Amino acid sequence: MKLLSIVTVALDSAATIGRTVESVASQAYGSIEHIIVDGGSTDDTLEVVRAASGGRCRIVSEPDAGIYDAMNKGFRLAQGEIVAFLNSDDVYADAEVARDVAAAFSDPAVDIVYGDLDMVDRHGALVRRWITGDVGARERVTEQIPHPAMFVRRAALERLPEPFDPSFRIAADLKQQLQLFNVLRVEARYLRRPLARMMVGGRSTAGLASYFAGWRESARAYDDVFGRLGWWYTMRKVASKFKGVRRLA
Repeated sequence: MKLLSIVTVALDSAATIGRTVESVASQAYGSIEHIIVDGGSTDDTLEVVRAASGGRCRIVSEPDAGIYDAMNKGFRLAQGEIVAFLNSDDVYADAEVARDVAAAFSDPAVDIVYGDLDMVDRHGALVRRWITGDVGARERVTEQIPHPAMFVRRAALERLPEPFDPSFRIAADLKQQLQLFNVLRVEARYLRRPLARMMVGGRSTAGLASYFAGWRESARAYDDVFGRLGWWYTMRKVASKFKGVRRLA
């Protein structure tokens, strides 16, 4: 049974992280480590984690240089063959997610397993559904996988200079995917169902200004990997996202 490492970074997340921890603890798959990388919370984040997990989470609490620096720290602590990053206000869609993902990784050629994402409000009501779709070879430049619904073989991430470029504030996960798919040419398996539920209103979805900041960083991520045409890429990416996201009536 493959060990699955789930990394959650947190800072003053007491209001939401309990649900995140509970969603990992409730997984039917029996070989999971959950690593909490806390940036030095001043609220009850760590107490909530300990209570929700029954002391089973591995916790590191110290200052960091931002969310992607914290994610890199969590990756270095992870021992699993499969690694995932679940935000402190996100949850897995149901108790079978880890089991289904691990089954897909039974094919040694598969480096990434991913699925769809439900976007919810702070009350848990479904707002939009991100239908990722099968990211085929011709679409790997324009399609982005929502990172809470993405699981990666550790060996693939170890081929990158670092899993996440900490000079980014929003789009380091996009740069990671551009490198994995278009430089390393990894193989991926799409599970045609929601794997995670993400609360809207985070850094990348907090309003129009955050969307513009994300688009700027998306262009830079593309330029970093391919050298040019970042804004052309970003316009195509935005168009593809509107195609994939289903707004509820």
